[in-house]
Amino acid sequence: MAIDEKVQESADRRLAIIEGQLRGLRKMIDEKKYCIDVLTQISAIHEALRGVGKLVVRYHLETCVTEGLQGDDREKHYQELMDLIYKLSK
Repeated sequence: MAIDEKVQESADRRLAIIEGQLRGLRKMIDEKKYCIDVLTQISAIHEALRGVGKLVVRYHLETCVTEGLQGDDREKHYQELMDLIYKLSK
């Protein structure tokens, strides 16, 4: 199932902001800014990416997982969900 338009628009908006943050980070490194400031920016970008991931995971749970667990092939969907949880918890 593809991501619906509302989720896609929200993800696109967030990713555009992240692109700006990345350009700012590159500029900070080029300008040899203070390490703590660079690391703070990296942390902000990381958290922004986690926000996009959270948006997509929620949509996946509301659609694909819910639908899959109601079908005949529940075990496959449980395993996929467990794999996803493990991957995201690293």
